[in-house]
Amino acid sequence: MRFKQSTEPYFIFKGINSKSMRLLISSMPNIIKPKRRTTTITIPGRNGSETEDSGTYEGYTLSVGCGVENITQAELDKLWEWLDGSGDLILSTEPSKVYKARIDSNITLSDMYWVFQNFLIQFDVEPFKYSVNAANDFRVMTQNGTLYNKGTYYSEPIIKLYGSGTLSININGTDYSCRNVSDYVTINSPMQMVYRNGVNMNSQYLARKFPTLLIGENTIYFSSNVTKIEIKPNWRWL
Repeated sequence: MRFKQSTEPYFIFKGINSKSMRLLISSMPNIIKPKRRTTTITIPGRNGSETEDSGTYEGYTLSVGCGVENITQAELDKLWEWLDGSGDLILSTEPSKVYKARIDSNITLSDMYWVFQNFLIQFDVEPFKYSVNAANDFRVMTQNGTLYNKGTYYSEPIIKLYGSGTLSININGTDYSCRNVSDYVTINSPMQMVYRNGVNMNSQYLARKFPTLLIGENTIYFSSNVTKIEIKPNWRWL
């Protein structure tokens, strides 16, 4: 089995490139659209069935075929330590996207050609992919404006409002407010939490839901006592 270094695929897991671990990639995973969670309901006395859609998606598994040559026991120990647990995953076939991945399954080396051993890595990934350039997506706003969601699904942002009193941000016509704020407050949609300096302020949050940013353009207005907002948008793709 031969590999061309100039076209050799790779993956990055937990910030470590497979090339630096001397892994040779024999197969990369297909690009997969996650399965939507639905339930088929059969009603007695009626023809056919109905589908109940939860609006959520299933995670799935990405498999990478790998090989190593002349690996020492010390290198193997380091490899097993790396290929364990959770972390960000970037594939050379999708270099602009990040998967939230975890390795739970066992990995088995097989002796094929004496000095060459191959194995399969199975990454269990969450249904959404995120931007590699998340830092560049960070937005600071000091006046009303718009924010364009370049992903393929609505996002759950982390929003930091600066000011004092009851601070309010309006996104696409929906208000999200927090009372009795001093200096700033963070509204964390992925965690469904509101806090300042690590102190929970959910009891002071006045909205029923947490902010989301729809696909495409989003209008953003905020109350006059808000001096600045910082938005980590968390764009995501199916």
